[in-house]
Amino acid sequence: MGRYLQRLAERMRDLVDLTVICFDDAIPMEGVNFVRLPAPRGRFGRYYTSAIRASRVLRRMVPDVVHSHGDDLMLPRGVPLIRTFYGSSLNEARSSRGLRKYNHYLLAVLEQLSARRAFVKLGIAPESRELMGCDAIFPPYFGVDRAPTDPAPEPMVLFVGSYEGRKQGHVVQSAVEALRREGRGIELTVVGPHTDASSWAPWVDHRSGMSDAEVAQLYRRAWVLVSPSAYEGFGIPVLEALDHGIAAIAYPNPGSTYLRSLAEDDAPLILAEGAEFVQALRERIDRGPALSTRERESATELIEQVKRDGSPHRLVDYYHRAVGAR
Repeated sequence: MGRYLQRLAERMRDLVDLTVICFDDAIPMEGVNFVRLPAPRGRFGRYYTSAIRASRVLRRMVPDVVHSHGDDLMLPRGVPLIRTFYGSSLNEARSSRGLRKYNHYLLAVLEQLSARRAFVKLGIAPESRELMGCDAIFPPYFGVDRAPTDPAPEPMVLFVGSYEGRKQGHVVQSAVEALRREGRGIELTVVGPHTDASSWAPWVDHRSGMSDAEVAQLYRRAWVLVSPSAYEGFGIPVLEALDHGIAAIAYPNPGSTYLRSLAEDDAPLILAEGAEFVQALRERIDRGPALSTRERESATELIEQVKRDGSPHRLVDYYHRAVGAR
């Protein structure tokens, strides 16, 4: 979500007078005003104290419209609010454990309050549109800088996410291990948080702190992306894989099921879980890294549709609608 919002700011800065309220480690961006808040300490600071600080800033600014992506706990009343819902905190709570679960149950209540106050509500997929009564679906995707694929000489599986939690990286490691025991020379490359590195087996190539360009290079070398996430409101890595010209295998969840529903039957997006997930990965590796002509065409058709629905110019229209409804 953070990477998407950075890309969104890059595109919106030429269309509106843009101010971003963010944490003090944000990268400067020409043409964008930044109001920086202290980096939070712990979960409470991240979700609650920072939201209150952001609201205090907004009271002094009196903006024409606020586009909130969460953290609008104490937003001043009377300010036109556009709220984007990135899935559902309620469903994320159901797929989480420990304090994270209870935190998301509380955030689900706050989401409902935010939905009542918003002038315009945007959801990233049908799930959030239905749960929050959103006015429209606005996918969080703009596309990638495409370049020819350069597949690794040996099968390379790519995973973006953490070992534990809803991303379920441990499922990926187990699946690849099963195929390696069959004598297949498969490599697993992971892009995830640095705090997660010790959780992975020594043979896993774990990367963290990478730029968009560095991650894109991994996509171009991969044979397949895997995403066994228990819950995704949308699933940007899956679309990035298709955009870069590689297949994706994902667990069925609200995000992946939505993308699958938009795609042609022969699009290289496979939904499978459990033993079928391992079998789908085995079959994809056996086919090699190259997509067929029809697979590439179907993937491109899906990407172009999502990019149209998530156009920055379409977002500006919603800003005007919110200001007009003030």
